[in-house]
Amino acid sequence: MTSGQPFAHLTRRDAARARAEASAHRAAWRRQLTQRTPDISGRERDRPLVGGSLLLIASLLALAWVAAEQPGLPGHFANDEGTIISVNRGTFTEADSSFRLIAAVYRWMGLAELQTLAALVGVASYLLVLTAAISRTRTTTAEWVDWAIIISCVALAAVYHGAYTKDLLTVGAVLALIAHRGRGLLAELVPVAAMLLYAQGFRTYWFLVAGLYLALRLALRARRGWTATLAVVLVLYAGLSVVFPLVVGVDLDHYRLTVNEHRTAESVNTLIVQFFPGAGPVSGFVNSVLTFASFIIPIPLMLRGGAIYLVVALVLLVIWGSLITSIRSARLRAPRGSSVLTAFQNRLFAAILAFLIVQSIFEPDYGSFLRHLTPMLIVAVCLLLSLRPGAAAFSARRMPTSPASHPDQRRTGTTDAAATRTSAATRAQENGPAAARTPAAESAW
Repeated sequence: MTSGQPFAHLTRRDAARARAEASAHRAAWRRQLTQRTPDISGRERDRPLVGGSLLLIASLLALAWVAAEQPGLPGHFANDEGTIISVNRGTFTEADSSFRLIAAVYRWMGLAELQTLAALVGVASYLLVLTAAISRTRTTTAEWVDWAIIISCVALAAVYHGAYTKDLLTVGAVLALIAHRGRGLLAELVPVAAMLLYAQGFRTYWFLVAGLYLALRLALRARRGWTATLAVVLVLYAGLSVVFPLVVGVDLDHYRLTVNEHRTAESVNTLIVQFFPGAGPVSGFVNSVLTFASFIIPIPLMLRGGAIYLVVALVLLVIWGSLITSIRSARLRAPRGSSVLTAFQNRLFAAILAFLIVQSIFEPDYGSFLRHLTPMLIVAVCLLLSLRPGAAAFSARRMPTSPASHPDQRRTGTTDAAATRTSAATRAQENGPAAARTPAAESAW
């Protein structure tokens, strides 16, 4: 190798990793410089304070808007609310079991005739779980776009949870997902148990969410690139497209077609239709995969949903784009052969993928999809914040990181995760000799 070609021996991936390590060195140097000149990054230090203040203001505005009975919101957003009210008043006796059960929950809470208070409870419960998700990470590492996403979640909660809703208890399953950051049997079983309980009482398709979650949790343990992850998703779709006709006796997208049989695009402008009309396992596979893709890149929602849905579609693009970018960045920072995501992050990622796969099979329209997705966006926020450089240092074990706790280690508590997930040599350069003996990252298991 000549001196004029310093990277001639590197592959593209090695070069990308070298750039990531160089970026980590620059971040460490900037932190050291900031300690000498505190004003250099005042804006960055103020970001959590400003972001938290904006979140508080947005939450208060959301609660006030809900207390005023959501002025300006189109009436079709309250379809579930009308059904639950009718069940509680005994004027709709043919409602399915999930509506009867959630109506019973509201009666048990004493909210059957307190519509405004029930709406406030719904939004407040969402905000509490969202706050819990944020607290599981280090907000000092959150970017401005992260705070924008969080505030967007507050707005969606005001729209979809500011009324009687079956999704009131979905946040319970979400809380079970984010409650345990570490590893162990309890951390693995609690989310599955919560999914199964929710499926038993409210939405039976959550049994499938739980099954796919377990499959993805196992499949994503190892270090996998985007190609391998996409292959796992496609294999799951292929398996479901074969299993459904054999076990259930219908095609994979049969239930969506059945619900939409007597609906039209004029009556429901966000209707999910077959991209390629047909029947059989191949048609079910293709249309379900394309529906999944339309959840990630919501072009149909942009074109047909109107102004409100256009804004929401753009928010979804930002959320998914930020997640993909953050996971890619984590992959570049990780040493070759090591796990990219921690066990906690893997659980969150598997839950999001499992949920999107199931929704692509059953959801009849994009409006219903957004309603059901809103609680799961808390999981996406938690995953996104945990992937930010520096957030990994906020481990589940809460190990002490002060100089008093580690006299031979220089301020490891302020170390960027981009540094801690690089090679041992890099960690030694950035954090001192003792850091070279610490694990690069939590195991994916």
